[in-house]
Amino acid sequence: MTDELDPTQYDDFDFGFTSVDEDELNNLLTGDATTPDEILAIKEKLDLILEINSTCDGASEVKQQYDELLAAKMDEIEKIVLPLLVNLKKNKVKDYLYWPGTQRETQCELQIQKLLNITRG
Repeated sequence: MTDELDPTQYDDFDFGFTSVDEDELNNLLTGDATTPDEILAIKEKLDLILEINSTCDGASEVKQQYDELLAAKMDEIEKIVLPLLVNLKKNKVKDYLYWPGTQRETQCELQIQKLLNITRG
């Protein structure tokens, strides 16, 4: 992936301004009244602005739904990880843990699958 900016990827968005020199600016300021084509172009740009604005309103709702989903997924992850950590710190007097291999493998695989279902599912 390159960090260079490709300006052509933004060609389809028009802010509505044009570069002019001083003479062109004077002609525009003292020129004829706005033409119907110019009025239509302005109306189209205003419609686009209104559409973008309504999209922003919808984006807030989508973000709220995303935040709720993320919070739910984080709760699920806590329910998988925290029991292990709480059980590991239960008896601080003893230095060793006894966790037979077959049972350990089964429990670890179950928790791994639960995590993968949350993060990839």
